[in-house]
Amino acid sequence: MNSSPKVCSISNFIVKNFHNLRRIPKLTSMPLIVGISGPQGCGKTTLVSQIVQHLKNSNNLSVVGCSIDDFYLTFKEQCQLALSNPGNKLLEFRGEPGTHDIALGKEVLSRLCKVHEIYFQKKGLLNNLKDGDANHLNESNDADVDDVLIPFYDKSLNNGRGDRAEVDKWIKVSPPFEIILFEGWSLGFKNLSKSQLEKIYFSSKSFTTEHNYSALKLISHSLSHLSSINGNLQIYEKEWYKFLDIFVHIDAQDINYVYQWRLEQERNMRNLGKGGMTDEQVIDFIDRYMPAYELYLPKLRNQNFFCENEDEVECKDHEQHYRRHLKVVLDNKRELINVILM
Repeated sequence: MNSSPKVCSISNFIVKNFHNLRRIPKLTSMPLIVGISGPQGCGKTTLVSQIVQHLKNSNNLSVVGCSIDDFYLTFKEQCQLALSNPGNKLLEFRGEPGTHDIALGKEVLSRLCKVHEIYFQKKGLLNNLKDGDANHLNESNDADVDDVLIPFYDKSLNNGRGDRAEVDKWIKVSPPFEIILFEGWSLGFKNLSKSQLEKIYFSSKSFTTEHNYSALKLISHSLSHLSSINGNLQIYEKEWYKFLDIFVHIDAQDINYVYQWRLEQERNMRNLGKGGMTDEQVIDFIDRYMPAYELYLPKLRNQNFFCENEDEVECKDHEQHYRRHLKVVLDNKRELINVILM
C-alpha cells in the first residue's frame, strides 16, 4: 500500500535529518527526537502511526511514538487542580497546558534516550570484539539494556474524564529507539510576555466578529485565567522542548476546521456503536481549546520553533543538521495543500 503525500513528506524530512544527525560525532549514539504538533481532529494520531510504519518498513529504522496525552495528570490530580483553580474552565478538565505531569514526561523521554545510548554503545563494543568474546559479553550484559515503559492514559475511565492506567497496562518498548516521535496538539506553543498576552486579549475584545470564532472564545475567559495557562507553558518549554531535535507542524488552513473534523470523528464513533460525544459535547470540548489557538498559533505558524525570540526570522542553526521546522498545511478534507520549510 502506497503512503499518502502527508506521510511521505514528513517521513522524508525526518529521514534526511536523521542521517544528517548521525554524521555529527557527538550525536551519533543519540536518537533523533521529532516534535509533532497538530490540532484536534486533523488525524494526527493515525498519521503518526502511519509515519512510524513507513519509517520502519521503507527505511528499516527503529521508531517509537508517544504523545503528550500519555502524561496527563491522574484523575485525582486533575480534580485537585480544578479545585485549586475555581471558576477557571480551562483547567477544569484535562487538555490545556498545566494538566500534564511534566516530571513524568521528562523522565520517560530521558529514559528513552539513555537506554538507546546504552544499547548503541554496547552494540558498538560487540562489533569490535571476536565472536567468542562478543557472545560472552552479550550474555553477561543483557540486564544493562532495559525496556522502557510509556504510560497509558485511558480516556474511557470516570465517564470519559479519564485516568492514568495502572503500570501493568503501560506500553513496553525495547531499544533501539533511533527515532522518537513526540506529538501533541499544543506542542510548540510558547509563553507570551504579559504585554503580548494583554495586547492580543484586548485587541480581540475590540475587533471580534461572529466570523472570528476563536477570538470570541478567547474573550469568554478572564485575562487572569488565560494568564494561568500562559504561565504554565514555561515549564513545558524548560523541561520538554529541550529534548526536541526537529519539529513538524501539521497546520489547518483554517483552525475552525477542528469543529468539522471532530464532529465527523464523533459521529462515526456513534454510528459504530462506540459511544462518541454528542454534537453539543463536541462543540463544548473544542471551545475549550480555541483560546490557546488564538494566542499561540500565529507564532508557531510564522516562525521556526527553535528561534529563541520573536525578532528572529531564521535561527542561527536553521541550515544545519537539526533545529529544523517543517510546516504541513491541510485543507478541510485533511488533504495536503502545502509543505514549507520554516
